[in-house]
Amino acid sequence: MFISSYYLASWRQEREKGNNMDVITKEEQKMTQEFTLFNDLYMSKFFEDFNEEVELILRLILDREDLIVLEVKVQDRIINFLHHSTCLDVLAVDASGKKYNIEFQVGSFSNLPKRSRYYAGEIDHGMLEKGEEYESMEEVYVIFICDGDVMKCGHPMYHFTMKDEMGTELEDGRHVLFLNANYPGDWKLKDLMDDLKSADPEQMRYDVLKKRTEYFKKKEEGRMRVCEGMIDWYNTRNQKEREQWEKKLKLQKKEADEQLVKKMLAGGEPIEKIMEYSSLSREEIERIRKDLA
Repeated sequence: MFISSYYLASWRQEREKGNNMDVITKEEQKMTQEFTLFNDLYMSKFFEDFNEEVELILRLILDREDLIVLEVKVQDRIINFLHHSTCLDVLAVDASGKKYNIEFQVGSFSNLPKRSRYYAGEIDHGMLEKGEEYESMEEVYVIFICDGDVMKCGHPMYHFTMKDEMGTELEDGRHVLFLNANYPGDWKLKDLMDDLKSADPEQMRYDVLKKRTEYFKKKEEGRMRVCEGMIDWYNTRNQKEREQWEKKLKLQKKEADEQLVKKMLAGGEPIEKIMEYSSLSREEIERIRKDLA
């Protein structure tokens, strides 16, 4: 279920007109009851400060009963001021240091193979401290749970690793998985996929997911957390986007000024004239001139 920013803005204005912000309206109750984990807002609250559900999902998908999740981040934003930034739905770390990114994807599958490559690279970034050996890099799993067949080959799950033409594993530690939550046949993860798509806790098979869903659907405290999350999500998203955009603009302007200064210096223009056409200080221009010398 997708909720537009316009709708959230209108809902927020109407919500704040009320006299009692602690009372959940009928419209909000209806929205909460319809949410599934394929909704970003609900998903972020569902997995917030609760490792057990993520641990269950990863154990079932990867068939690893020994997997222990130590840390979970939701809507983890990786800012890159010079290049494309990313926002990961769920990022988990297990007891051995392996990292797992779980994405819930509705439609628009064509870019997922390269998107998964970019996400894995962003997660890798910063994994090694200065002086550490490459061998200390842990495995990274990027898992897309989708409402369709990404590869269109009729399989419920695809697990990709790097291999050569003869099938020899590179063993670089990167894994990419695409799961079809709407696969029509019977398979080992059908119950899990049905639970992830369900808005009704009574229809769920796994107790961990069922209890968490009951908390957000049936308990006043849980429903209020979802409603508060709507406002927080709306405010935080807009604020972060503004801050990110302002920083990006400053960096772009500085880069443009530096290119202009280099051209003017190459043309023999005096520093006083260069300062009139750029926002850089005399010291910064002098530094660029020394670098060019």
